[in-house]
Amino acid sequence: MDTMTSKLRALALAEPIFVVGMGASGHVALDLLREAGYDAIGLDERLDERRIEKRDFDDPQAFAGAGTLVVSPGVDRRRAAFTHSYAQQINDIELFARLNDKPVLAVTGSNGKSTVVTLLAQALNHAGHKAKLCGNIGRPVLDALFDGEAADCYVIELSSYQLELCPSLYPRVAAVLNVTPDHLDRYDDFAAYAAAKANLVRQSSICILNGDDEACVAMAEDGQNIIYYGTSATLPNRVEGGKIWLHGHALLETARLRLGGAHNHANILCTLLMLEAYGVAPQQVLSALETFAGLPHRMQLVSEENGVRWYDDSKATNIGAAAAALAGIDGTVVLIAGGVGKNQDFSLLARELQQANLRGVLLIGVDNRDMVAAFTAAGIAFEDCGTMDKAVARARAIAQAGDSVLLAPATASFDQYSGYDARGDAFAYEVTSTCR
Repeated sequence: MDTMTSKLRALALAEPIFVVGMGASGHVALDLLREAGYDAIGLDERLDERRIEKRDFDDPQAFAGAGTLVVSPGVDRRRAAFTHSYAQQINDIELFARLNDKPVLAVTGSNGKSTVVTLLAQALNHAGHKAKLCGNIGRPVLDALFDGEAADCYVIELSSYQLELCPSLYPRVAAVLNVTPDHLDRYDDFAAYAAAKANLVRQSSICILNGDDEACVAMAEDGQNIIYYGTSATLPNRVEGGKIWLHGHALLETARLRLGGAHNHANILCTLLMLEAYGVAPQQVLSALETFAGLPHRMQLVSEENGVRWYDDSKATNIGAAAAALAGIDGTVVLIAGGVGKNQDFSLLARELQQANLRGVLLIGVDNRDMVAAFTAAGIAFEDCGTMDKAVARARAIAQAGDSVLLAPATASFDQYSGYDARGDAFAYEVTSTCR
């Protein structure tokens, strides 16, 4: 056994180990546990293959006899198999935390996580620190830990699900970007969702919090060393007047940034504060931050034809993200929205739309009853186009020079697509094949 595998074996986890949910992180965890000599099997509700057993997680006896459950983030632990199990429940983040001896920079929030962790990792590497990017952004943390490559630190994106079962994770620096209603199909209420996010504040040595966000501010009492940022003129760390201010001093003109949108400028400020708390001076990384163009499907400019700009923000899978996207665009907008609502309160989105400068609202998706009801009650005019090709064609017909067409669905995509990326790709295809 190599050193890390030996350390995993030395954790002496109670056996047998059931790895519950066989997504990417589940497969990596199962392989590593078996390599370390543990009696481990994978359980899934859909897969039934070698080393993986198909189980019904609503069956109270599904986990009978288990010593440890390693739970994947996509599995809802409110189900009967979990509530009737006496096994210890952990996740791959917890295994990582027990094994890792390098500093961790961690980020959570309803929106903007992937942008901030990518900025962090690129800036750290630019400044000479070997940073590995992993977690909810796509690469399982155990894959990054066990790949045999040296690291000075780990930059981890964390969802609320991942923060439920990792009490041994103690980041050197963490950030909570915002907390808006999301994933309410997985939580009993907004308070439960926010409480999962708050675990990161409680467990970090230094935590950067969005001072404009009431839910973030409420978490501060659980933290040790809190640093605020936002847009208020009373905050020493703020985005105001086209500038990023750090400790009361203007550091950077936002016009120099390739990354557009007020919310993204706040993300850059948060990144700077995290880097500074870690020990990297802002002057070491400004050039890397200035040239960062953003991630796919996040306010990505797809095309500009006949004076109309077409933006793909398919990653806006909740109301807060869609509202931020709308606020970041100057001028009149044609909004394309709709999909799987995740039990969100769409009256909140209707309220945002009442304040926006809209040319039209076009709906896609097959699961829009709640959105339609909220828009109708609020007097928001909309057209239910159903499919992306029809929505793009209609947007092209009504948009005028100077307008922006924005795909910001405020929903998940699984009623029509395999994920937000496939939805964004479909939008880009329709736009580029018709804008000519």
